[in-house]
Amino acid sequence: MRLFSLILFTLLSLNAGGILPIDWSKVNSTQQQKASIPYPKKLIEGIKEVRLPVYLSSSYVYDKSIMIVADKGFYSISFVVNGATLLFEGDRTYQEAVSPKNPEFQKIVQKTRAVEISQSEGIMMAEFNRHGANYAISVECEKPKTDKRCTNEEFIRTLYAKLTMVGGHP
Repeated sequence: MRLFSLILFTLLSLNAGGILPIDWSKVNSTQQQKASIPYPKKLIEGIKEVRLPVYLSSSYVYDKSIMIVADKGFYSISFVVNGATLLFEGDRTYQEAVSPKNPEFQKIVQKTRAVEISQSEGIMMAEFNRHGANYAISVECEKPKTDKRCTNEEFIRTLYAKLTMVGGHP
């Protein structure tokens, strides 16, 4: 099921209405972690074409189960960890252009939090926007009704709190 979602996400991204501009002036060097140990070659090679900041929880940068699907306008980095799939995504595509001066858009923006945490169909999600790009962290558990990573917000909030920029470029 997760693979189907990833393929659908990729197809939607490729058929999107446009590309969001990234505000690189707001990306400062302190957001990019200076690794004491070089990042794994698989990570570096997997995200080398990405044209938006790439965020990943520092707890999983060196995890050997890493799987990456990426292109210039999006990335998806996943891990299988003790009965759960963790997914970190970034996307700079959009389906429809809306003027920031649009009154309806202004209402939505005023209600938006820094990070939106939600649970749906046993998947815990954190969605947020940084630098003009859209990001999401998802946790899908094999046992979603009993695994605390999917029933309690604490785990996904910890992943979000430990986000570090590991790559991406203009």
